[in-house]
Amino acid sequence: MEGKNNSKKELTLEDLAGQIASGFGQVNKRFGESRKYTKKLINEKIEWLARITQNNFSSIEGQLDGVENDIKKVKSDTEDIKAGLNKKVDIFEYKELEFRVEKVEEKVGITRRRHRTSQ
Repeated sequence: MEGKNNSKKELTLEDLAGQIASGFGQVNKRFGESRKYTKKLINEKIEWLARITQNNFSSIEGQLDGVENDIKKVKSDTEDIKAGLNKKVDIFEYKELEFRVEKVEEKVGITRRRHRTSQ
């Protein structure tokens, strides 16, 4: 058995340095592969988030277009209501004035001629 122990080659500092360098090289290779994989995953997630965000913005934009159209319709309806109310107010004022003139004419004794009025 002694012969076998003597036949072993002694480990030199150069051999040890080579083994350490080889080990670091393998670790660097694994880190590089891990870095590439992580970068790929991050890029995929970023692309996924960008697509989701774009789809959501498109959806919201469509909804806002609908809201904008609804607001325009409400404004238009409001203007129609205002115009109708103004006509009603004018009619009420006219009728009130017509009534007052009739009363004055009655007191003064003026015979009123009949004409068509809007009702």
